[in-house]
Amino acid sequence: MGYRKTKECLTELFPDHSFIPLEDGDLSFTNLEEDEIYAGYYNGVLVIAATEFGIDYPTKIPERFITTKFGSTIQLHAMHSASGWFAFAVWENKQIKRALSLSPDSGILEDVGEQYDFEKPYWEGKHPAIDPEDQDEGGEEYSFSFHPLELGEKALNCMYGYQLEGCIDDRLFEAEEVPLLRFRRTQNSPWWKFW
Repeated sequence: MGYRKTKECLTELFPDHSFIPLEDGDLSFTNLEEDEIYAGYYNGVLVIAATEFGIDYPTKIPERFITTKFGSTIQLHAMHSASGWFAFAVWENKQIKRALSLSPDSGILEDVGEQYDFEKPYWEGKHPAIDPEDQDEGGEEYSFSFHPLELGEKALNCMYGYQLEGCIDDRLFEAEEVPLLRFRRTQNSPWWKFW
């Protein structure tokens, strides 16, 4: 991972911020504070964890992240375990190909483009959120035929080759093996002032 290239990418994508180095982290530890950011540049692949990406509607991400010079394929992945929310999106050559955002309480917030192959078994009910034998008669049904976080883990597996939770395949790499630089970011003050 190149420190200089990583910092250059952050400076371009977050031009209104300064970055103060903190103790490094890794890909498994991306549940960050509001003023933190994790990043790493690996031979043409830029990985960033920032609060800007944890949004209900992935297609509304600020345009600067999609029009960046750092790649023709942009992917977003976000989960929030307390609410059961999961979202992901993929852009190719600045065009959205797939976006999905859903949670048990809010339902489907965004569903754009064709489902990816790894999603289809979930939508078809092959990975039920509640075992039919455990379902109370007359009880409330779960919002979806699957749990969004389980689909989120499957997306990590199929799109990136790792998982954080659940039944983990030994053939996947471990997220702890991918170091990320960690920074505290501060908003830059404008050079002008109103008196």
